[in-house]
Amino acid sequence: MTRCFYFGCWNEAGHYLFAPGGRDAFRVHGKETARIEFFGNHVHLDGTLAPRRDPSGNLVFAATGLTPNERSSIGYRAQECPQGQFLLHVLDNGFTAIQWWDRCQGDTRGACNSTVLLEGQHTAEEVLAAAREHFPHVLENLERGGPPIPERPRNAYWKPPQNQGRIALVEVFCDPQSPETTERK
Repeated sequence: MTRCFYFGCWNEAGHYLFAPGGRDAFRVHGKETARIEFFGNHVHLDGTLAPRRDPSGNLVFAATGLTPNERSSIGYRAQECPQGQFLLHVLDNGFTAIQWWDRCQGDTRGACNSTVLLEGQHTAEEVLAAAREHFPHVLENLERGGPPIPERPRNAYWKPPQNQGRIALVEVFCDPQSPETTERK
């Protein structure tokens, strides 16, 4: 059985790793968390795989930096792509991941992101299918522009969504022959 995980906010501020089924009881803890959340040369996935545009317009992501300082530099000089645009990554920790900027899961601050990880090597369509099956509320929140307001716990970090409207997940990738970004729904 292929394992699937979600890393991100769960209707409130704070990025955590979740197994299918939901909040708290299904939060992943301990050594297993580190094995899933880290890849490469001890790179944490929080925001490092989501697409950005550098000052030249090239599509980049922070994990391409070889050191923590290089990753931070990419984060500071490159703009986040629109919410819902994701990149597909096959990671050396045994998972395929898609990650996008996402302020629809209970935290509206900058740098909020969501990640779906599927064990093994997979296509974007397979990872999206696993997300729909195991974490449907993440996609529902994205399509609605945020979690249902009556169910939201009030905390210091949360602000009501700014009329974001529907957001769809769209894969972005660069064609090596063209500097333009290509989107595939």
